[in-house]
Amino acid sequence: MKKPDWFNNVENRTHPWEGMGLTWLTTALNVPDVRAAIDFYTGAMGMVAIAELENDEGEMLFARIRYRGTNFTINKEGWDSDLSCPQTSGSPTPFIFYMYVDDATTLVNEMVRAGATLMNAPAEMFWGDLKARVKDPFGFIWDIAQKL
Repeated sequence: MKKPDWFNNVENRTHPWEGMGLTWLTTALNVPDVRAAIDFYTGAMGMVAIAELENDEGEMLFARIRYRGTNFTINKEGWDSDLSCPQTSGSPTPFIFYMYVDDATTLVNEMVRAGATLMNAPAEMFWGDLKARVKDPFGFIWDIAQKL
């Protein structure tokens, strides 16, 4: 049986909407405080804020952020969905983000300094990644990985 090639099977087709790059899938995170989430994800994790939307009272309802071509939206809890944030619901997320970075140890330290909780310290995995597990201040779980 031929060994699968997980990294060279990506379709290289640009998105029809300008500014979306190659991203055809966006993950939405519901949080109680969109501004705090923007500050954490851009400040501690190095993501880039793309767009923000406030209501007439100046309350931040929505933001689009990006990490190396991958888009995320941050939604005010209860605004666009009835889904709760793990932070306020007390229920863990049924998924884990697996994010490759240039320096896993440094990023994990930045995340913890900014309020995240270290779940597993960086360790070498048998498949060749240095990986740590971190829970961000909103309850989302991130595996921060670096190819060794």
